[in-house]
Amino acid sequence: MADVQPPPAPAAPDAILAADVGSTRTHVCLIERVEGAYRLVARAESPTTWGEPENDVTIGVCRAVQDVEAIVQRPLLDGDGDILTPMEPGGVAGVNTFVATSSAAPPLRCVIVGLTDDLSVESAARTCAAANTVVTRTISLGDTMRRWDDATLQSLHQSPPDVILIVGGVDTGPVAPLESAALVLATIYETVEPERRPVVVFAGNQEARRALMDLLAPLFDYRVVDNVRPNVDVETPGELHRELAEIYERIALPRVPGYARLQRWAAGPVLSTFEALGNTLRYIAQRDRLERGVLGIDVGGGTTHVGAVRGSIYQWAAAAGIGTGQGADALLRLAGRDRLLRWLPIPLSTTEAASFLQNAHLRPHSIPQTMEDLVLGHAMLREAASISLEQMRLLYWSPEDDESWGAGHASARPMPSFDLIAARGGFVAHTPQDGLITMALLDAVQPVGLVRIVTDWATIWPQVGAVAAVAPLAAAQVLARDGFHTLGTVIAPTGTGRPGEIALRLSIAREDGKPLTLDVPAGSVRRVPLAAGQRARIRVYPSRAYDIGLGRRGVGGQAEVVGGSLGIVIDARGRPLQLPEDAEECRTRNQLWLRNLIDDDADAPA
Repeated sequence: MADVQPPPAPAAPDAILAADVGSTRTHVCLIERVEGAYRLVARAESPTTWGEPENDVTIGVCRAVQDVEAIVQRPLLDGDGDILTPMEPGGVAGVNTFVATSSAAPPLRCVIVGLTDDLSVESAARTCAAANTVVTRTISLGDTMRRWDDATLQSLHQSPPDVILIVGGVDTGPVAPLESAALVLATIYETVEPERRPVVVFAGNQEARRALMDLLAPLFDYRVVDNVRPNVDVETPGELHRELAEIYERIALPRVPGYARLQRWAAGPVLSTFEALGNTLRYIAQRDRLERGVLGIDVGGGTTHVGAVRGSIYQWAAAAGIGTGQGADALLRLAGRDRLLRWLPIPLSTTEAASFLQNAHLRPHSIPQTMEDLVLGHAMLREAASISLEQMRLLYWSPEDDESWGAGHASARPMPSFDLIAARGGFVAHTPQDGLITMALLDAVQPVGLVRIVTDWATIWPQVGAVAAVAPLAAAQVLARDGFHTLGTVIAPTGTGRPGEIALRLSIAREDGKPLTLDVPAGSVRRVPLAAGQRARIRVYPSRAYDIGLGRRGVGGQAEVVGGSLGIVIDARGRPLQLPEDAEECRTRNQLWLRNLIDDDADAPA
């Protein structure tokens, strides 16, 4: 018998079109092989078309593709307005592959059913808050007669949520109340069409799993995950968090108008933006062998997502409905106007600020036109990122995660140390001043130690994460050559000192042989020019009041750093960051800190 030859491997694509459909804007990029290597050839963006009169997200995708067509001067859409695949001979039209990601679907709507209003319910609510899920109702079984009233039953029947989450009881705890709740839910939905019934997730007492499965599995898409509160002192939200993400991708995304057409175009499943971005962050951490990992921040118009890669572990949080566009209203309710206004380096009345925030909510597609628009947008970026980071901190992190954590309440502790902060979002991509972006990230994250900051200047990181599934070489080469804009390396010690006292001394030996020694006062933000790609050897000598990330105050260290558009940035304001209570003094400080980053000659050697 003749040997059976394996089928030939599919040819590597010469041209890949990738789209990310966000809640506010849609971004498209074209990746092509140029002289043997994959490069980002063109990119474009368009408002996401969801809502009247154009209730189809593929319309926005096609508009962005048409802009790419104008750049590359060849057709990418066919006569019916579909993505033209495969590429025509000679590369005169079309592409080999199309991939897509999306975060356009609204958050999951969830009802929590629990034994009491505390413990398990609180753990479940925190998990939902970090999983792009909005809790619309909480039903406590400890007060059944009051909560299972006619209004509740009618609401659950007429307007089913996306998810019903049942929690409660430590492992080996009571089962009867959970069985009773399951019977009520089965009764409510037995006459509801199957496609309208919610997904039911049980994350409670493991002793009740079998009983609830018998009652609920015949009627619902029923899922079981780890108990979020197996005992009073232990919280295990990870499996529930991942399950909610999977439900969002499988149930919420397909409801986006035009999703079926988008999926028909795509070479693989349409990924959620969050999953695809996580793929990119994990690759960066692995490629660069970053021991302390990567912190990713994505502040969108309607959702803010943060993700952290540390070793082999990827953890994330998505703040539903919080952003700089249509999420501005919810952000204002959570943060408050005073918290937003404290970041402004220019005077602005509360009336002017309120008008801008309302406009951002009602017109999320608008791009900042004035400096007032820009600094208010960056104030929103700070608070949105801070809220999401706090959600991830409460969900996953503890003081033991990093030696640099201090004592006290979680929100008062510094962030765990990271090697890289990777930021993206509308206000990141549309801000021409890198100093504004860097200042916002320093304020929101409050990094400690030595950390490099990069941005997704071309808004392609999620698309690259999707490309990796069909053409990993293309994803790796585009990310390496075109994926980053490096702002610089930050040195941020923990500790506090009196203003004017020397916080640390910095000695810099550049590759060009020009040495520089700089004393940095406590409470200040300084920068030293160091061109992108240029390397320098630094030695840092902190005062006895400061720790540069080594776990001991007053202990110095040295490292090799790489420059960026801002070079080396020293943030000696201490951790946790304390802003003046007086509004005028706070504005003056913000002006000074920002000026030291924007001024090209701020700390240039004489």
